[in-house]
Amino acid sequence: MGGKDLFTRYFRATLTQSVIIGILSFTQPGIWSAIANLGAGGLQSVNTSNTANAILFGIMVVFAPFYAVLINKFGVKPVVSVGTIGYVFWSAGLYKNSKDGSEALIIAGAVLCGISAAAFWTSEATVAILYPEPSQRGKFISIWQAINKVGGLIAGAITLAMNISGSTSGSVSLNTYVALLSIQCLGLPISFLLSPPEKLLRTDGKRLISNKTGATWKDEFRLFGKIFMKKEVLAMAPFYMSIVWYGTYQSNYVTHHFSVRARALNSLLTALIGAFTDVLSGIILDMSYFKRSTRVKGGWVVTVVFMTAYFIYSFILQKQFDDNPETGIDWSGNPRFNKAFIPVQIFKIGPELGFTWAYWVIGAYQFSSSEIPHVSATIRSLESLGQCFAFVVGTVNESDMTNLAVSAAVFFASVIPTTYIVLQANDDVIHGVIEDSDDGEIDSDKNVSLEVTNVAAVDLKSDSQ
Repeated sequence: MGGKDLFTRYFRATLTQSVIIGILSFTQPGIWSAIANLGAGGLQSVNTSNTANAILFGIMVVFAPFYAVLINKFGVKPVVSVGTIGYVFWSAGLYKNSKDGSEALIIAGAVLCGISAAAFWTSEATVAILYPEPSQRGKFISIWQAINKVGGLIAGAITLAMNISGSTSGSVSLNTYVALLSIQCLGLPISFLLSPPEKLLRTDGKRLISNKTGATWKDEFRLFGKIFMKKEVLAMAPFYMSIVWYGTYQSNYVTHHFSVRARALNSLLTALIGAFTDVLSGIILDMSYFKRSTRVKGGWVVTVVFMTAYFIYSFILQKQFDDNPETGIDWSGNPRFNKAFIPVQIFKIGPELGFTWAYWVIGAYQFSSSEIPHVSATIRSLESLGQCFAFVVGTVNESDMTNLAVSAAVFFASVIPTTYIVLQANDDVIHGVIEDSDDGEIDSDKNVSLEVTNVAAVDLKSDSQ
């Protein structure tokens, strides 16, 4: 094998592509999350940040299905590139607001980021579901999300170093925004390294079919509607909304009660705990020692236990703050810091595990390569809708207790329908693989069942016989 062939083999490998999409996720939503985890986007006022984010995610709800259509028309790679353009405007708006109090660029940045982020969220989810081999799905998702969190880890470390002397409440250093904004600018050139699915070289010897369908816009949007109405997607819709909802309360909580450097530490620990959880959960979900149905049910039980513990403790803690308010809590000399800060970090394991588990489960269902972008768009629209509603509640209601109560209600409302789907998990194996029809038409009525075979793949061995 020549040097060029060897390079191609490793460059087109799913492991390499998981690293690339992970790095892209680090430079875009990873940095966005790092800033958001400072509390209110690093700002002193939560209302400005909540309003901007409500606009951002509201736009994403609408645009995600549109980008799913574009993925099937032009491919996933160009849509990923479009998705790397807008995040920097959101960060620039926060920089301008911290510098002179201007809010115009924050709102404009939220709009531009929402349009762009819808492209990135939909396309990166498509890559995460479509690209990996069935036996490596957990590893692919964990690498994708762990590198996203490593980005937050680096950003959190930079932020903490730049704000280490900030033992009071308020906005973070302007240099913080400059450093993080610079990282976001790297996304566009890195996006050109992503391979289209049909060029991927997988370890299971199967070649992915191109998701480009040549279908009409009408047919594509009709397919999106049919995908959304499938019970496997519809029943888990409340969970996709709830798993991101709690973040608004936690952002407000950190902003209202902790010092600048404690908020920077929160950003750092969010990335560290998230990366650890992603890697560990990915390894466990891929363990063939346990039956697939056991992994589905076990992952769900652990998620529910962690989330329930989180909400119970948060209600107790929030009641104490309502009775005895305090701001600017710091790790230096404040005995309240330990019980108000440390347990909250531990409970972050729950939603992170839930996120990895949800993508692993939906990736195990039998969807064609042309359906997967619509599945991704549906999930991302629901996540965006959850975050939009959460930020709206955070904007119109100043009570952290109310925001916490709504977040808890949304999660527990998702438990019954999600459990219904989880209990249907089985270990049946459907032999063979499913290809898209040769005429380019979309078959939206394919039977959907929890499966171990990636159905968007073709066996390369049969091509050589």
